[in-house]
Amino acid sequence: MTAATRRTAWIALQIAFTLVVVAFAVATLVESWEGAAGRLAGLRIDWVPVAVASALVLAAYAVLVQTWRIMLHAWRARLTYGAATRIWFVSNLGRYIPGKVWQIVAMSAMARQQGVSAVAAAGSSLLVNLANVAAGFALVLLTGAGVLRFAVGEGGGLADVAGGPLLGILLLALAVGGLLALPYVLPLIARMFTRVTGRELGIPTVPPRAIAAASAGSLVAWLLYGAAFALFSRALFPSVAPLTAGGLSAYVAVYTSSYLVGYLALFVPGGIGVRESMLIVAMPALGLAAAPEALVIAVASRLWLTVLEATPGLVLLASGAVRRTPDPRDDVAT
Repeated sequence: MTAATRRTAWIALQIAFTLVVVAFAVATLVESWEGAAGRLAGLRIDWVPVAVASALVLAAYAVLVQTWRIMLHAWRARLTYGAATRIWFVSNLGRYIPGKVWQIVAMSAMARQQGVSAVAAAGSSLLVNLANVAAGFALVLLTGAGVLRFAVGEGGGLADVAGGPLLGILLLALAVGGLLALPYVLPLIARMFTRVTGRELGIPTVPPRAIAAASAGSLVAWLLYGAAFALFSRALFPSVAPLTAGGLSAYVAVYTSSYLVGYLALFVPGGIGVRESMLIVAMPALGLAAAPEALVIAVASRLWLTVLEATPGLVLLASGAVRRTPDPRDDVAT
């Protein structure tokens, strides 16, 4: 296959990926809008908190991009912040396609275009995702363990934690222990894979500091997300729970747990419906908002976050297709 053919195929693949993502994203927005158009139409939104909340979400994205770059270094790979940002945002569009795996597939393909091996791109991304999930559960346990009851369909309030405080401590220890064990478990997995298949998997020894950095970055991102969600909720309804220390921790717990539940619903694109159901049940139970307000917040936040998540990726994807870096191998005399 010639360089020109590969370039054409790559551009065609990007266009097809864009069309699929746009179709799923539009379907997500339409479904959410149809569910609460009447309620949203009568809102008087305070746009200043919405703008601040949006800036906090974008700051969380910036932290996660740098976290991925740090993990890439552990895999002996390097990306400039600009290249990593484009890959992260564009591949993140794969979340809107059912299956969750498309985000990793897109990230690996784009990283290879920048000289990073697919194993390094996919492996580092998986580790960051594992750290993100573990850090999220740890944060929920620290800020509002009772909200975990709603993830499995139970009722009850914040003080009525299923299994009591001991369960929360055990789950937190399990999450932290799993993260600390990753640097030692990964080489064992690589050796087992080599013995079974006869192929080198290429997993390096990930230093504990890289896991610590991924965990710290994930915690910062979750806190920024939670604060943004709190500001957004109050921008819609000033009467919801105030942003005191206790109120803010509850917002962080509710948002983080709803996002995690939606993320772990593997075949639901973007966690649509799952995340909103969690918010609708958990917010009234924790005293953050009444049920009608929680419904509007859940749907409106879906619309808001979909725009914030998809727009940068679509813009970067389109600009990358237009402004392609010339390949010296293209300049071959015919």
